[in-house]
Amino acid sequence: MDSEKRYYIASLICDYVIRKHITRVEASARDIARFHHLKGESCRSISALMNFLYSNHIRKPGFGFYIMGTAAFSKSEYPHRFTIELIDGARGLL
Repeated sequence: MDSEKRYYIASLICDYVIRKHITRVEASARDIARFHHLKGESCRSISALMNFLYSNHIRKPGFGFYIMGTAAFSKSEYPHRFTIELIDGARGLL
């Protein structure tokens, strides 16, 4: 995934949290895609970015948020819900 696409997807995630008027949310990639009226294929890209950020413990202010944790399906152990929290600078946008 190139950096332009990465920041675009990050802006969708950050926008999702900001428009909910909260600083922390538990959401799936599908929740975010539906919120922005995106096609189903976009869930993979959103989920891939969130998995990447969580696995590598990335908290770049440029993204505006970080992934605090995940919740997995009981059978597959694949994370499907992510706990997303805005980084301090992004909170000013609320």
